[in-house]
Amino acid sequence: GGTLMLDEIGDLPHPLQAKLLRFLQERRIERIGGRQEIPIDTRVVCATHQDLKGLIAEGKFREDLYYRLAEIVVEIPPLRERAGDAVLLSHAFLRRFAQE
Repeated sequence: GGTLMLDEIGDLPHPLQAKLLRFLQERRIERIGGRQEIPIDTRVVCATHQDLKGLIAEGKFREDLYYRLAEIVVEIPPLRERAGDAVLLSHAFLRRFAQE
């Protein structure tokens, strides 16, 4: 199986949320113009900067999709809140670009 990366899952329109939920439940896809479903073995990794629980409360994100996706949630605070990380990243970028 492979890994499916979805960035900014909070921006996904409702019709696509329904299709993604169906895929996650059934683990099958159908090619455009195809007539048969194809089983897929994949992991799904999603990212967002939005408050998905807040979007659920506003009716903008499906609660059933959230709980299907939120098997493991890793919350990473913004860089501005991580003391010392900016310095470490700047040193790493400096070394990398100095070599180039």
